[in-house]
Amino acid sequence: MASSPDLVSYICEQLEGLGAVRSRKMFGEYMVYLNDKPVVIICDDRPMVKMLPCLETLLQGRPTEPPYKGAKDHYLLDPDDRDTLREAVRLTEEVTPLPRKKAPKKKETAPAEGPVPWDVAWPQHMEPSLSDIGAWVKDPLFKELTAWMKETYQLEPSIEFSRCSMDRGWNVKYKKGSRALCALYVRSGWFTAMVTLRAKEVAGLETLLPTFSAAFQTLYEKTPLFNGGKWLVVDVKEPEQLEEVQRLIMMKAKPVKKEA
Repeated sequence: MASSPDLVSYICEQLEGLGAVRSRKMFGEYMVYLNDKPVVIICDDRPMVKMLPCLETLLQGRPTEPPYKGAKDHYLLDPDDRDTLREAVRLTEEVTPLPRKKAPKKKETAPAEGPVPWDVAWPQHMEPSLSDIGAWVKDPLFKELTAWMKETYQLEPSIEFSRCSMDRGWNVKYKKGSRALCALYVRSGWFTAMVTLRAKEVAGLETLLPTFSAAFQTLYEKTPLFNGGKWLVVDVKEPEQLEEVQRLIMMKAKPVKKEA
């Protein structure tokens, strides 16, 4: 199964500040670059780095496996362990040479079609408010979810800009302490919610899976395991999908008790 562009975007966001970060789709999977050097390969939603001598101490005891059949073993990285991820990438970038550049092929510029892209309408130097994002999405389900997060968890969102080419632009994240509850990615007329479940939460979800929609059950089965957990990416276009996202979030964190 090909990796999720939203996961690729999330990893790129985790690396921001280290240098120029970008991603590139390769054979259905993705390579993440730092300062034009290939540092992380993502296959089947598994971010991995080469088993380099400079990483032995940092990643000692981490699981290893090949990214694809016939490849050498790589270290598996945890996208939520931001500090280790960033240090592993920094060390890898230091010892990785720049790839040789190929002569560029001439391309004809295709005419622009459709609405203005989100990252063009709201570039990096213009941070939108939550209401601005809601106006772009044009779906009451987005406002319903953000209002629910505020009422249920007493949380205000973090509005962040992603430079990743797979999902470039401003997005919305909800965090409780150091742990992300969900990330919302902007679309025109709808939005995408990404919820990461750990192994214990996945086990609980499997018990309740028959109570979810058939479409969600298919999504769940197609999403590969990562360190026993799953990165669930749900396109929210209907009330049923919104309700399922809310149920996933409540598996990660209990609602805040209201004062009597």
